[in-house]
This record gives sequence, structure tokens and C-alpha cells, in this order.
Amino acid sequence: MIIKSDVKLITRKDRQVELSRLMRLVCVIVIASSIPDVYYHIWSSVIFIGSAMCLMGIIYYFNSKGHVEKAGHALVFLFSVVLFVNSSQLGFSSFAFLYYLPLITITPFIVSYRNKYLYYFHIVHPIVFITALFATDFQIFAVKTLLVEENKIMSEVNLIASLVLSYYIVILRVRYNKRSEKKYNDLLQDLNDQNSQLQKTNKELDRFVYSVSHDLRAPLASSLGLVELSKTERDVEKLLHYNLLKEKTLRRLDDYVNSLLNFSRNHTVEIVKEKVDFRKLFDDCIEFNRPYGNNSSKLAVKIDINQVVDFMGDSMRIRIVLNNLVSNALKYHNDGLSEQLIALAVSCDEKKAVIKVRDNGIGIDPSKLDHVFEMFYRASETAKGSGLGLYITREVVEKMGGTISVDSIIGSGTIFTVELPNLNE
Repeated sequence: MIIKSDVKLITRKDRQVELSRLMRLVCVIVIASSIPDVYYHIWSSVIFIGSAMCLMGIIYYFNSKGHVEKAGHALVFLFSVVLFVNSSQLGFSSFAFLYYLPLITITPFIVSYRNKYLYYFHIVHPIVFITALFATDFQIFAVKTLLVEENKIMSEVNLIASLVLSYYIVILRVRYNKRSEKKYNDLLQDLNDQNSQLQKTNKELDRFVYSVSHDLRAPLASSLGLVELSKTERDVEKLLHYNLLKEKTLRRLDDYVNSLLNFSRNHTVEIVKEKVDFRKLFDDCIEFNRPYGNNSSKLAVKIDINQVVDFMGDSMRIRIVLNNLVSNALKYHNDGLSEQLIALAVSCDEKKAVIKVRDNGIGIDPSKLDHVFEMFYRASETAKGSGLGLYITREVVEKMGGTISVDSIIGSGTIFTVELPNLNE
């Protein structure tokens, strides 16, 4: 599970943008608050503030070029020094020291904690400056004593300007917190979804490795055992019987390896958009899975194609789906019937194709229908399959953006329905 501390909310780009906005606002407020200085001919203050604004321009330039950390440190310290000198020149009654309030508030936002010593320096030094001003009665750099009327105008300008700056910073933090919270929630949801998927994949991988090693070893062990028996056997009939058993075992192994290859292809090969020939796919599928020997004559195939437009999709993946479903139907046929039915039907329009694979096999217990698409699930103890076929079928269908469902009646047969989108756009 991903927790909030794992998510980085303050990005370099966020700090760069807000730092630029803040510097523009500070320049406007400082210039506006220095108008009384010009009016009262406090030229030392005007020269000092003008120099500070030039330095502000340099800091702004470096910030725009991506040097965000250095610009943040320089801005906080420059602003603090300007306030310290200006407050000392104008005295307590000018209220110039009130600008320290928005400065202290905004400092944690524009100064990175990456260098903790510099971070704490910027947090502490404004407090040291304020303490020094009050301890010395604001007389460190005093250059002119203002009249009562001059003090009143100066204090009103600084009070209003500091309140405006403080208000902007509060709005900035509220807006940023809302944006960060939304960003955090979206990112957290995405990360937790990925984490859940990884946990699911990890569990499936554990089961996959165990089952593959077991199911691959079983037919190999059987084949080796039959080979050992054949070495000492002289009876031709028994040797033929052993060969038949070895063929069945090797076919089972081949079927399992094909399932693994299909599983791999589905995850590694991208979707291919091409014109699909359902007639050819159906014919190839039946021919590939047609049983051999006596069972071949019992197979009855019905094909129904209702296609009014071209269907664009992934032929390779559709072939995998059809082969798995037809193979599954043939494995679980009903021995008591004289005819083994495989009915393939497709209905296609501009939006989708609906493929149905129907058989008259032994059917599936309704209580087990919800589990047949799970990895390595077998509906009965006597199941002949690897437990991968239907799982891979569902994975392939979902990879193509489609859905698959199953209906079955014990003793009557099973119908698989696959819906695939037509990728004609």
C-alpha cells in the first residue's frame, strides 16, 4: 500500500512558477511602499531599495533558467536584509517590520529542505533580525526622523502593503494545498492500482511457477517410464500400446507448451489491426484440432457467418481464442453420444463481432462457472486440460478490449460467447 509520505507533492516546476509570481508581486509592493520615501526625500532608502530591486531581477532571471533552489535561498535572504535595513531606517512607527510576517509564512514553501542547514538558517534569521530591531529600538541604520504626518502615511502604506502580501500568500497556500491534495489523490490511486496489480501478478506468478514445474514434469516422467518399459519388452502388441501412451503423453506436453507460448505472446506482442477472415479462421481451427482415429468420424461441425462489414482486429489472438475453445470442447465431449457437435458462429457489424462456440459435451457444473477462467482451475478431478486454456483465453480477449462469458448445462453442452470491438477507425 502506498502512503502519503511516499508521494512528492512539491515539485521543482511548482516552486519555480510560484517563486516567479511571488517575486513579481514583491517588486510591485516594494516599489509602491517606497513612494513615500521618494516623496520625503529619503534618498538613502530609495537607493538601497533600487539596488535590491536590481538584485531581485537577477534572482528572477536565474529562477527562469531553472536554478530554482539558489533563487529561493537568495530571494528569502535578500528580502529579509531589505526589511531589516528599511525597518531600521524608518523606525517602529513605519510598520515596515510587518513584512516579516508574510516572509516567515512563505519561506518553507520557496526554500527546499534538501539542505537542512540552509533551511533552518532561513527560518531562524528573520527572527534574529526582528529581535535585533526591537532590542535596539530600530536605531541601527536610522538616517532621518520623520514628522508625525509623514509617519502616519508611511505606516498606512506599509500596513496595507504587508496585508495585501500576506493575503496573497494565504491564497497561494490554500490554492496550492487543494491542487496538491488532488494531485496526491490521483497519484495515490494510480500507485495503489499498480500495487494491487503487482500483488495479483506476484501471486499468479508463484502459482504459475509451481504448477508449470509440476505439470511439465508429470508427462516427462510418464514418457521416461514408458521408454524404460519399452527397452525390455518384446511383445509387439505391448510395444504398440506403449507407443500410443507415449504419443498421448507427448501431445499433452505439446498442448501445455503451446499454452505457455500463447500466454507469453499475449503479454509481449502488441495488438495488430488487420482485416479478419472468419471463414479461414474457423476452417483452420477445426482442421488443427480435428481428432484422429475413430473419433474423427463422430465430429460434426456447423459454421454460421453473418458479416455485413469488414472486421478489423488481431487475427493471431482471435486464432488463440478459437483454438482454446474448440480444443476445450473436444476434450470434454460426451462419449455416450453418436455425434460430437462443434458449432461456430459469428455475427459482425461496424461496432463489434460476437463469436459463439457451442458443443454438446458433458457440460460444466453451474456452481463452478464463476471459476473456469481462473489460472490452473480444473472443473473436475478427471479434467484432462492444463488449467491454463480458459485463463489464457480470457486474458487474450481482455487484451483485445473484449469480453467472454459461458453458459452450460450438465449433460447438454456449453456455449462460450466472445464479444470483440471492431477496430475499424
